[in-house]
Amino acid sequence: MDEKKQFIEQHINSYRSAIEESIKNNTYALFEEDIASLLKKPPLDSMDLIKNKLITLAKKNKIVLNTVELDSIIDEFRDNIIIFFKEFENMRINKLMDIVNNYEIKKNDDIIKINKKEFNDYNKKMKKELKKIIIDSYNKTILRKIDSIFNENVEENIKNSIVDELSKYINKNYLKQISEGIDFKLLVKDTTLINNLKEFGERYLFTLNNSRLLNDIEK
Repeated sequence: MDEKKQFIEQHINSYRSAIEESIKNNTYALFEEDIASLLKKPPLDSMDLIKNKLITLAKKNKIVLNTVELDSIIDEFRDNIIIFFKEFENMRINKLMDIVNNYEIKKNDDIIKINKKEFNDYNKKMKKELKKIIIDSYNKTILRKIDSIFNENVEENIKNSIVDELSKYINKNYLKQISEGIDFKLLVKDTTLINNLKEFGERYLFTLNNSRLLNDIEK
C-alpha cells in the first residue's frame, strides 16, 4: 500500500473511532441520565407519580397505607426496569455502529451519515420493548405484593377497587407520560448525535483536503 492510501485509511479509521466514541457517550447519557430520570425514584415524594396515585386512592377510600412497604415495592418496580438499560444501550450502539462500519466512503467528499429513519427504527422497537418491561415489572412487583401495603381490616372490595384504578392508571396515564418523556429525550439525543456526525465529517474533510502530510506525499 502506498503512503497516500495508508494515510487516508488511517484517517478514515480515526474518523470512525471518533464517531464510535460519540455514539457510546450519547447512548450512555440517553439511558443512564435522561431516560433514567423518568423512571428512577424522584428527589421529592410529591413527584412520585405511582406513590401519589395510590395515596390519593387510599384517601378516597378513607384508609391508611403502609408507606414503608409501598416505597419498597415501588423501588423494586423501578429496579426491575432499569436493569434492562444495558441491553437497550448495546442494541443502540450495535445498530448505529453497523451503519458506521458498513458505510463505504467512495469519494473524497463522502462523509458518514445516519438518517432519521434509522434512529426511528430503533426508537420504535426500544419503546415497544420498554413498555412490555414496565407492565411486566408492575405485575411482578406492585400488583403481586400490593396486599402488603394494606392493613388487615381493609375490605377486599376496597382493595380490588384500588387495584383496578391503579392498573388503569398505569396502563394509560403513566405509560403515556413516560412515553412522551422518552420521545423528548430521544429527539434531543438523536439530534445531538446527528449534529456531532456532521461536525466529525467536516473535520474529516478539512484534514483530508488540507493535510500538510498528504500534500507532501503528493509532491
